[in-house]
Formats: sequence, C-alpha cells, structure tokens
Amino acid sequence: MLRTNYPRILYKYFTIDLCKYFLFALLSLMVLIFVIDLIELFRRSANKVGVNHLVKANFMDILGMASLKIIGNAQKILPFAALIGSIACFNQWRKKNYYVISKSSGISLWKILSPILVTFFFFGLLSIILLSPFSNLLMKKYDNIQTTFFGKQNLNTFTFDTKGFWIKQVSQKKNLIINANKIDEKLNSIFDVNIFVYNYKKVFEKRISAKKAKFTSDKLLLFDVKITDDKSNVSIFKKYSYLINFDSKSLNVATLQPSKIFIFDYPNYLINMKSYGLNISKHLLHFFKLICQPFLIISMILLSASLMLKSSERKVEVGIVSLSLVVGFALYFIGDFIFALGSSEKLPPLLAGFGPTLIGLFSGCYLISDIDEIKALNKK
Repeated sequence: MLRTNYPRILYKYFTIDLCKYFLFALLSLMVLIFVIDLIELFRRSANKVGVNHLVKANFMDILGMASLKIIGNAQKILPFAALIGSIACFNQWRKKNYYVISKSSGISLWKILSPILVTFFFFGLLSIILLSPFSNLLMKKYDNIQTTFFGKQNLNTFTFDTKGFWIKQVSQKKNLIINANKIDEKLNSIFDVNIFVYNYKKVFEKRISAKKAKFTSDKLLLFDVKITDDKSNVSIFKKYSYLINFDSKSLNVATLQPSKIFIFDYPNYLINMKSYGLNISKHLLHFFKLICQPFLIISMILLSASLMLKSSERKVEVGIVSLSLVVGFALYFIGDFIFALGSSEKLPPLLAGFGPTLIGLFSGCYLISDIDEIKALNKK
C-alpha cells in the first residue's frame, strides 16, 4: 500500500512546492510593476502644466488607476513568474537532492514534471478564460478615467463595429455622420456609403447614399449619388462632393484593440473585419499568441528544469541560474520580435503566432528527454 501511494504523494509535494515559488514570484513581480505604474502616473499627472480643462488627479485617483491594471499585468507576466519561480524551486531541489533521490528510486524526470505541467497548463487556461475578460472590463474603466484626467487625442479615424464604419466630419458648418459597409485603406476609398447631414443646430437635413466615396486632402468625392432630404424628395447625381478637413494620407480605422477582445468573441470579430475589407493580421496574431499562453508557461518550466537539474551538484551555480534566465527571457523577447514581423506582414500570422512558443516547447521537451536518456544509459 505504501509503494502504491508513494509516487502520488511525491508528485503532489513537488507540484505544490513549485506552485508556492510561482505564486511568490508572481506576487513580487506584480508589486514591482504596480510601483512602476504609480511612478509613471504621477509623472503624467505632474506634466499637465497649463491644462485647465482636465480634472486634476489626486493620490487616491492615481492609486485607483494603477490598481485597475493589476489583473492585466498579472496575465502578461505569468510566463516570467513561471520562469523565475521554477528556477528558484529547481535550485532548491538540487541543493536538497530531491531529484537525485527520486531518480535513484526509479522515478524519471518526466514523471516528476508531468503533473506539474498539467497543473500549469490549467493555470494558463484559467488566465485566458477568467483573467482576460475581467482584465478587459477593468481596462475599459481605466481608459475612461484616463480620458478624464489626461485627455484623449482626437484623430480622424473610422470606428468599426458590426454595422460597418462610422466617422464624424464637419463641412462648412454642417455636421456629417458617415457610414460605410466596406473600406479600402490603401486607396482612401469607402463603399456603400450613407451620409447623414445635420445643420449647426443638430437638426437633420438630408441623407446621402453613394456606391463609392474617396477622401482627398480637402474633399470627400462621392460617386453614383442619391440624396433624400427631410421632406423625402429624391435627387440623383453621378458625382457629388463635400469640403472637409481630412489631413491624413491614408484612412485610419479604429478597431478594438486585440487585447480588449474576449477570446470567445475573436472568431466572429475577425470574420466581420475580413468581410469589411480590414487587415486582420494584427488581431489574428494576438489571438494565436493568447492561445499559446499555456504552452509558453510550460516551455518556461521545461527549459529551466532542463538547465537547472542537469547537474546534480548541490552548490549554487550562478552561471546556470543566469543561463536559465537568459534563455527564458530570450524566448519571450524573440517571440515579440517575430510577432512584430508578423504584424508588419513579413511573416505569415500562423508562423509568427505559434512559431516561437512551439520552438521553446519542443526544445524543452528534447532537453528533458536527453537528461532522462543519459541517466538510463549510465544505469546500463
């Protein structure tokens, strides 16, 4: 009976031990980032010299804003916390000969790590399913408060939603609300256009429908136009134009930031973006990166285990610890670099999204298998 329960108790102890180090590393990093956010918000608050139309933020306001970012920051630093926590934990295992004793009892490193990897895989899933939507809600509140205290830059951008694109423009004391069903950012053109015209008193005057519209530096050119006034009189023109102030060289579309979309809403949102002619590369990359989060956490643990437990010496080797940190951080930052290449469409989204994490995962698996194989050969 003792032999049957022994491995289960051992696996449970090892898993709980690593979780403790992970949570301690996560808490330490969260406190550090919270302090950095506080300092940055204080700096931004102090730089509002001569700005009278914005509300002045006091200490409690800034503290509340920094607190709203805690959940989002926690989700981002999970791989780093797994890396640092696992390095510290495996270093203690080596000092206390835990791995050596387990190995001499016939328990391989894969058997030790398997329940740990399963546990941290579920941590990664929970971060996507639970932390991500909660973080999105808090970040929306943070953005609203940030606009109140620090203002928001006004841009000539189209707002995208499930009913197409929307923008507000002014033309000779007329307010134009422009809606389009499709857009071509490269040609500065929009299609299936509806323009609602209001006077300076915000009273509706007419509706303009056009098959196509093109933005220039000072005009909005409309083609195949149908105009319906407030008395339902209809006029048809081949071409029509409005004087507007549009300085941008290309159209800007204000889509939801990828980090603010709930993972289960991603497929529908991406389908809508593609149907309206928008470039989905950036959003698709973030979706792939989000899916890879559990596997990235596992990769960090595998890489640190393969480096920290390769040597059975009890003394602390600064070189091995440093190498483990460098390898883990390099994997993360190389992933960000490849992600940037994918965003600029120099790499396919699938390769840029999954590539770095899969490289780290397969490398970790290979190194762990190599350690176990060496030990098996030594026994023979």
